[in-house]
Amino acid sequence: MDKAKFILSKEKVIEQYNKLTNLGIKVSYSYKTNNDVGHVLEEMTESEFSIHATPEVDQIKDKSKIWFFMQANSDDELNKIIDKGVRRFVIDNTEDLENVLRSANTRNVVIDLLIRMKFQEHRITAGKYFIYGLPANRVNQIIMNIGDNKNVNKLGVHIHRKSQNASEWEIKDELVDSLTEQSLKRLDIINIGGGLPIKYRTYTSEIMPYIYDKIKEVVKWFDGEVYCEPGRFIAGPAVKLKCRVIQIQEGTLIVNTSIYNGVLDAHITDIRLLVDGEVSDSEDGNDYKIKGNTPTRDDIFRYKVRLNDIKVGDSIVFLNAGAYNYTTDFCSLEKLGVEIVE
Repeated sequence: MDKAKFILSKEKVIEQYNKLTNLGIKVSYSYKTNNDVGHVLEEMTESEFSIHATPEVDQIKDKSKIWFFMQANSDDELNKIIDKGVRRFVIDNTEDLENVLRSANTRNVVIDLLIRMKFQEHRITAGKYFIYGLPANRVNQIIMNIGDNKNVNKLGVHIHRKSQNASEWEIKDELVDSLTEQSLKRLDIINIGGGLPIKYRTYTSEIMPYIYDKIKEVVKWFDGEVYCEPGRFIAGPAVKLKCRVIQIQEGTLIVNTSIYNGVLDAHITDIRLLVDGEVSDSEDGNDYKIKGNTPTRDDIFRYKVRLNDIKVGDSIVFLNAGAYNYTTDFCSLEKLGVEIVE
């Protein structure tokens, strides 16, 4: 029986990328979401890349396209990154700001710099998550203090936004409320972050036209470069997860993979992938639970999905499966292969 695998569509990667560039913005793909998708983007588009880990710097051929996100990096790490050709940095605290400016001065290079600004996130469980960024008053101070720093070329702000964000898109209004007129005049770049939602079984909101309008509003208003930082929006729809039914237990389909080496993101964020061919409750079919092949009780892809008759050996294809499809070594699971198709 064939092993489970991911199927990555180049065509879908480009389709999702073009949806954003057609709005008049630049794309800096969040590389940690799915490295394979990042390789397709570098090969076939003008995308730039948001990099969060030093080993990933070596995976991007053109270092001029990297925006490196600082997170307590040492002077030695910073100097090595700069020596490799990285000249664009994003900071979210004053310690990292001092470090990157010092390294730029030591290495006598000119950098582009984004300052992550904290927007209010109206989530009920806000205390569960770390909210990145500096408060607006501190951002305004930094913008003014940097002034004509000889080591800083382009200066901008970056707005962090949680994944699958369906509500916080009043970007222009929040920027106007948060930044002084003097700060706005000094800025060359605004990165509106990611958070663009995609469809899952647990998320079906039709909000993209509204979000696109809000992005275009920023593009029209701001006299500079506007970036978006998609990860899930590009990677998710571009990848399917194909597996097979290896056993049927009284309405439960056991498949030849696990959430622990395929869609751990579903377990962490409580999303459920769509299944190709699933039908509504009002249509003919049978209700199934889809479980992974490990002996743990929470290895469940879907608690309920309605499908036409299924037998052992049949394929199950999960849609929008490309975001954060990292693996674990739980139960000695192997990393799934990736088939890239046109």
